[in-house]
Amino acid sequence: MKTHSGWLAAGLLVFAVLACNINTNSNRSNSSGPVSEGHMAKDHNGEPGDETNTFSPSDRTVHCLVTLKEANEGTRMKFSWWIVDAGSSKNEKIRDIEYTTGPKENIVHGHLTSPRDWSPGKYKCEVDVNDHTEKTIDFWIK
Repeated sequence: MKTHSGWLAAGLLVFAVLACNINTNSNRSNSSGPVSEGHMAKDHNGEPGDETNTFSPSDRTVHCLVTLKEANEGTRMKFSWWIVDAGSSKNEKIRDIEYTTGPKENIVHGHLTSPRDWSPGKYKCEVDVNDHTEKTIDFWIK
């Protein structure tokens, strides 16, 4: 039996189109929330500095930055800071920091300062937008 090269080409084209549709739909579902990006950052004179997920115990202030897809005035933000597993603490909330955005503000950051060196371990910051948790960012103190 002889296979016609035209059928092979048509089959590959259909496969490529289906693969692109699956990938496009997957990307849409991953970006359905209001947050387009989020990361942790070191402190630089009271402002967010270099992006990182690892801090030293003496890095007393840590920053969490998020970029919103739309700059809507009045967006309610909440940064919930947690100890996941550090020292003798596990799954313990440290503090909530709330903020409401102003006009044309789509980059928002919350920061947390410890009065003493951090205990080594795993921490996280949960970011809520209008009362819905939209992003959780893990970070470590080493």
